[in-house]
Amino acid sequence: MLGAPGRMSDYDAVRSALEGAGTAREPAADAWQQWLRAGRLVGSEAPALRLPAPSRPKPPGLGDERDGPLTAIFAPDPAVGDGAFANNAWLQEWPRPLTKLTWDNAALLAPGTARALGIENGDVVELSVAGRTLRAPVWLQPGQAEQTVGLPLGYGRWAAGRVGDGVGFNAFLLKPPARSVVTTTLHATGATHAFACTQLVDSMAGRPLTRRVTPDARGMSALPETEPPARDSLYPSYAYPDYAWAMSIDLDACIGCGACTVACQAENNIPTVGREEVAKGREMHWIRVDRYRTEAGRTAFLPVPCMHCENAPCEVVCPVGATVHDSEGLNVQVYNRCIGTRYCSNNCPYKVRRFNFLQYANTDEESLKAGRNPEVTVRRRGVMEKCNYCLQRIRRAGIAAEKEGRRIADGEVVTACEAVCPTRAIVFGDLVDRESRVSRAKASPLDYALLGELNTRPRTTYLARVDNPDPALDSDGG
Repeated sequence: MLGAPGRMSDYDAVRSALEGAGTAREPAADAWQQWLRAGRLVGSEAPALRLPAPSRPKPPGLGDERDGPLTAIFAPDPAVGDGAFANNAWLQEWPRPLTKLTWDNAALLAPGTARALGIENGDVVELSVAGRTLRAPVWLQPGQAEQTVGLPLGYGRWAAGRVGDGVGFNAFLLKPPARSVVTTTLHATGATHAFACTQLVDSMAGRPLTRRVTPDARGMSALPETEPPARDSLYPSYAYPDYAWAMSIDLDACIGCGACTVACQAENNIPTVGREEVAKGREMHWIRVDRYRTEAGRTAFLPVPCMHCENAPCEVVCPVGATVHDSEGLNVQVYNRCIGTRYCSNNCPYKVRRFNFLQYANTDEESLKAGRNPEVTVRRRGVMEKCNYCLQRIRRAGIAAEKEGRRIADGEVVTACEAVCPTRAIVFGDLVDRESRVSRAKASPLDYALLGELNTRPRTTYLARVDNPDPALDSDGG
């Protein structure tokens, strides 16, 4: 900015003032350039404050002792929060990231603490805090601190609405104002409670479902040569000259939040089925997030949608051709052909196909119609359904590109799960485009196929997690 005639410009005024102020501190001829690079007048900053380390008192009841009171820790439920979303059926049926419970909250105990107290999974206990009592079912949760009991808030509502009324127990009855950690006593009542849980096993049984690597001396990582060599197949091979849709999921970025599950449910008009049906294994989610415990005792998450296998085991057993490959490599489901044999689900090694045992979708209530995606069919009972890579979004982008006489650009099709992922762990795109994000992801040395030894050749693959162990903090290197 230039000043008025006869006056020094702003630039010259600032430079002159700084050079004058910095003569004693920085006698070098290029001091002005150094100050610009540093963004400050070197040596002019105030001395750093020396603050004492904060003292954190130990919560009551924490320790290695097995006797005495426990420490109750109150926290909002991962799905319904403090109860504000208790009347949302999508969130009630969403499996919690660590427990995989639906339609319930539970008093969370460490397995060691439960053994010392003689309590098993599903036992109903009575908790006491300052003369107030509450009955709650117990869920044994590995990773829970010993001698503590976790109490999720947001349940036990009586005026939430048709969905949320009478679900779970109200932990607010024990929680003091402005406190989230208190001392409590606990004893069994002899009653039991049946949970609706979507995953009861957290062991991978020796199979490398989720894979972890550590950087080598050069800071690079790669999976060991565990993938089986390509084998001959009775399936004919196809070329995909136009598009070949695929997905890559980065396990190093996935935090197991499960947002992809709810986004897929909203996008594809997936119905909720209720506690009784979930307890029978009939949940309808098209993408699940499996939770495993590693040998080092750590938690590993694995999102599992339909794999869209090139050699799809589901296709060869369908007697009516309801599950077929299309010209772009998608394993599509033709609802009007399906007669409900469920052969495809029996033949799927990934168990990602869902069947409408009952009429779960409410097609009569007007208030629910506005919440459905008009581009996706509302399925009635008796048909198999599964992830289709948000085919409606692919077709919408394809029509727009065809009108303009061009190919679909990379990133133009974003699936619901990819759009909602807070860590960008999910990448979707076209393998024909060698420069697409999904092509680059699959070219990584960390890329692997889930159950690749079955020769299904899935279009959905994973990037292994890269661990950077700190010997000073992580003795197990996990």
